[in-house]
Amino acid sequence: MSLDALLEEHDLVLDDIRWYLASRITESLLTHSENPEEITRRIWSGSLEAELYNMEERFLADLEDQLERGLLDEQAAREHFSTARMLKMRRR
Repeated sequence: MSLDALLEEHDLVLDDIRWYLASRITESLLTHSENPEEITRRIWSGSLEAELYNMEERFLADLEDQLERGLLDEQAAREHFSTARMLKMRRR
């Protein structure tokens, strides 16, 4: 099954994927809450900026590549999209 079909099946658009990825980045930043210098270093170094740049397109392209190469199965992709759909519904 193609990613476009999975996105449609889960009623997701790029903005929903962007929200999902932003949520994952937020969780990652919160893991450093006891060490604010790590967050500062991530921002200062440009690492966070690089993560944010076209994150949804890069995520989908990487996901599709992994599916095509057999490194990821359809169920794993569905789990990403199910989580994204859940976050979408909470966002409204």
